[in-house]
Amino acid sequence: MDEINELINDTSINAGTVLLKISVSLILGLMIGAERQMRRRDAGLRTFTLICLGSTGAMLISIWIPQIYPDFLNGDPGRIAAQVLTGVGFLGAGAIARGKGSVQGLTTAACIWMDAVIGLAVGAGLYFGAIIATIATLFVLVSVEKIEQKLTLGGANRILTLKCETDTPDVDSINRIIKDAGIRIGSMTYSIDLEAHTSVLTYRVTVVDNASQTLLYNSLQTNETICAISMMV
Repeated sequence: MDEINELINDTSINAGTVLLKISVSLILGLMIGAERQMRRRDAGLRTFTLICLGSTGAMLISIWIPQIYPDFLNGDPGRIAAQVLTGVGFLGAGAIARGKGSVQGLTTAACIWMDAVIGLAVGAGLYFGAIIATIATLFVLVSVEKIEQKLTLGGANRILTLKCETDTPDVDSINRIIKDAGIRIGSMTYSIDLEAHTSVLTYRVTVVDNASQTLLYNSLQTNETICAISMMV
């Protein structure tokens, strides 16, 4: 037990501390990655584990350089680790997908950034802080989502796309159909193809449950100008 405590409190970079920090980083990265993987996100188990491990490795190098080269006057122990947060910004940007009327992947991008911070904390020997940050992150991803749904009356945000066979659809009538189905409209975009004389209505809506979604499909089919309906999560 004393050997373990000594290893945890050791601030030098050696085989024992490297093995410990890499192991802790692997476990914490797997925990966050597993949550993302269960939700079928593009960035999942392997991605989050590698980000956490890479961040820990960068911090280890930052500490190791001044330890091995104490006379290196221009060295900054935090410079390498600091660039990690800039680098993961590009990964986060890649996780964000912008579609018609919607932006997706913001939560995953934030998780990537948080995952890197946890990896840096492990590399710096701040094990307790890294573990608490991991637990807090999982709490936000799992439990806060339920609170968020209650605050929005249990609704889930969706992107509703309607393709119409006319370039002059009755938007007011379509809006009434959506509202009568118990679905709230957040925003709407309207595009027209002048050559084909067709139009596309894209709504950002809040769906309460599956029943209201089924009711919406049935109601929209009564509008003869609507030829295609799609709902995107």
